[in-house]
Amino acid sequence: MFNNGEIIIQDSASLLMELGTEEIPARFLPDALINLKSHAENVFRDSRLPFTEVKTYATPRRLVLMAEVGKKQTSLKKEIWGPPVNSAYDKNGVPTKAAEAFAKAHGISTEELQKKEKGKGAYVVAVINESVNNAVDILPEALKKIILSLNFPKNMRWGSGDLRFVRPIHWILAFYDKEKVNLEIESIKSNVMTKGHRFLSPASFEIKDIKSYINLLKNNYVIVDHEERINLIRAGASRLAAEVNASVIWDEELIKHVAFLVEYPVPVLGTFSLEYLNLPQELLITVMKGHQKYLALEDFRKRLVNHFIIVSNTKSANAETVRKGAEKVIKARFEDARFYFEEDSKTTLKGRIEALKNVVYHDRLGSLYSKTERIAAIANFICSSSCPEKQDDVNTAAILSKTDLITGVVREFPELQGIIGSYYAANEGYNEAVSKALREQYLPAHTGDVLPETDTGAIVSISDKLDNIASFFMLGLSPTGSEDPFALRRQSHGIILTALKKGYDLSLSHMLEVALKPYEVKEKKELMKSLMRFFEQRIDYIFQLQGYPGDFIASIMPFACIEPLCRIKERLNALINFKNDPDFDLVLLSIKRINNIAPKSALAPVRKDLFAQKEESQLYQAFETIRPALESKLEAFDYYGALESIKLLKNPVNSFFDNVLVMDKNEEIKANRLSLIKDIQSLAMRIADFSQIT
Repeated sequence: MFNNGEIIIQDSASLLMELGTEEIPARFLPDALINLKSHAENVFRDSRLPFTEVKTYATPRRLVLMAEVGKKQTSLKKEIWGPPVNSAYDKNGVPTKAAEAFAKAHGISTEELQKKEKGKGAYVVAVINESVNNAVDILPEALKKIILSLNFPKNMRWGSGDLRFVRPIHWILAFYDKEKVNLEIESIKSNVMTKGHRFLSPASFEIKDIKSYINLLKNNYVIVDHEERINLIRAGASRLAAEVNASVIWDEELIKHVAFLVEYPVPVLGTFSLEYLNLPQELLITVMKGHQKYLALEDFRKRLVNHFIIVSNTKSANAETVRKGAEKVIKARFEDARFYFEEDSKTTLKGRIEALKNVVYHDRLGSLYSKTERIAAIANFICSSSCPEKQDDVNTAAILSKTDLITGVVREFPELQGIIGSYYAANEGYNEAVSKALREQYLPAHTGDVLPETDTGAIVSISDKLDNIASFFMLGLSPTGSEDPFALRRQSHGIILTALKKGYDLSLSHMLEVALKPYEVKEKKELMKSLMRFFEQRIDYIFQLQGYPGDFIASIMPFACIEPLCRIKERLNALINFKNDPDFDLVLLSIKRINNIAPKSALAPVRKDLFAQKEESQLYQAFETIRPALESKLEAFDYYGALESIKLLKNPVNSFFDNVLVMDKNEEIKANRLSLIKDIQSLAMRIADFSQIT
């Protein structure tokens, strides 16, 4: 007996299904595991089969489903509403043709029809009790449905059949309650047989007991649980690395991928010539990871060593053969990498600038050369106001930023863009600021990635991303819904986070104007509005991720794109701190009283001679007293001080509203009072839009 959250199952049994195939690409298997589980659960629910403990496993040659499934379907009582009673029966209570047709359509007699009230009328109802079948009768079709519902990025057909699946199916093992489940797909009939490792134990063998299935496979050199394979790889790789006084450079993505490449993981230690360590470390690691799926090793100083780990798919007795083969292959790969690196070094980065004119960046945005000119223009603008002493470095880095894209190494290993350029720049004698900037221009490369450390790198990074966003918006290629083919949202996050970290004294609107300067745009104002809305949404999102309340974020959004981002955050922090002030709620209330009556349009200046009550004069006097101090504090970016100033209006505002009728019958007096209210609202709005704060 167990409970799956909704139904208590009195009687259940274990189900095992294994789908044996040709080798499935490792990159498909993580999603396949998720889909197999969700499809199985959906099919069980639709089939009214109670279930729990659904587990899925995968190796290159098999997809496995295990579950506890109830032996009988759950009962189902359905009520189907029919025609009104006065249409279903005549005056004598005899069923009409309408009642007969309804009953026949649902497989019952007219005598079984019931009458029920709904709303203001009575209707006939067919109450149907669905039959309860045994799981063994339902599972053949259910399992077939699960298999055929699986989707993969790429499918294929084989032989003369019509089935499209990721790879040809070789066998189907289906086992429930110690009995075979009979099903057939494309003339492949299910059985209780499976196969071990393709080379180490290729013969078929029978599964008699589901509980022993995993151990039987293990005895035949198949570790069916991918998590167990990952743990074996970790343990074995760590042990081998320790033998050469090194540690593994852990790459979670690579380890997971390798675990889905093998059924019986056996780590093996390999070695390569010390001479290759003269090449950039990232290049060597990329060659090992990208082409061969090897794990790189490093010493205690975090420097690459001339050893690596191969994860073989064979017995440890074959380790020597595996090692020799891997070392031979990696030597050839490293030789290719060295060739590209040395060939690239024959031409300087500066010497490649002219060649960028021949490389199309985008068919409507010109060449890579044009792009670097745009990046340099934006970068020089940012630098001139933020750190003018670094102008030369920023300009040099911007001009060189895309030159490594036409090198042999980057053509072969695109993921090394920027990194290789950094090495080439250092080798050519450029200073550290320039060489690091070439590496940092692509940061952050993904969510949670590190941000540029140097000002030169940060400015080039921001400029590159600004150019991308402005250019694609100009072309009408802005993100829509979940579609963002040019990753503009991610790039906007990079701009915002980098600008916040560095505290550059520039607004997004000023930077966007420079980014759009090269283009002749008819509706430039509308384009700017779209860009600013886009950035406002991303700023809101980032501040929410940082834990700021949504209403406080909304209150500072009017300044989001027109002031430096660092100032926006300072405003937000000042508001958060001011919330702890005992008078916060009273200040907020007084400003909201102002906002509730303040006119939308501007009015004539306030005239003191029209004041009819002392509360008007007192409020005006308080306003005129605090305004210079508040404006002075805003100019000094003392936002908390500005809030302290606005607090001084609390009592005069409340006294004014408690004693003065704003909407006086005298139109001049009324307009004058509204003008005073409007002036106070405008002053408060220079700090934040308090109407957004709840």
